[in-house]
Amino acid sequence: MIPVKIDFDDKEFFEFSEVLTPSAIERAMKRAVRKTAKWVRTHLSREVKDETSIKRKVIVGRVKLYNKDWQEGIGDGKAVKVWFGADPIEADRIAKPIKMSKGYRVKKWKFPAAFMPSKNPKYAGKLYQRTTKKRLPIMRSRVEIDDAANKAMEKIEPLIPARMRQLAIQELRYEMHKEQGTL
Repeated sequence: MIPVKIDFDDKEFFEFSEVLTPSAIERAMKRAVRKTAKWVRTHLSREVKDETSIKRKVIVGRVKLYNKDWQEGIGDGKAVKVWFGADPIEADRIAKPIKMSKGYRVKKWKFPAAFMPSKNPKYAGKLYQRTTKKRLPIMRSRVEIDDAANKAMEKIEPLIPARMRQLAIQELRYEMHKEQGTL
């Protein structure tokens, strides 16, 4: 978890706390937290896409947002949990497998012992490989993305507090204009 605290003793935030009601500040902060989480989701999926060359529509489904209350003892306020599923992705979901002399290729990944069952329509278009030297068991061919996800998070993590501050100021200004009737 990445805690981001807004210090209302800061000159810029102090002005808002004098003008706005506590409920207006809370509304603004909820929106700022949620927008920050969406920003993290977008940038995380972009970074993983750039690192792996996997289409963003395949990756973005693995990023989930959950509204959470802060756990007792950690602090007050709202939080949004950004969860990224870094489990391997089935290779045939990334792109159409291309037959090679030995096995298959999906974009830059090669699966030398892979095969596509042709007899059963249930398995059509899916890429499989054997898990042992014997005929069975088999499993879907997969591409690991956990390293790319970790690199992306390391790159984005230091940017989150500044983005949260920027969005908090925007949302507080919005609430201020709304209360003053200048919207």
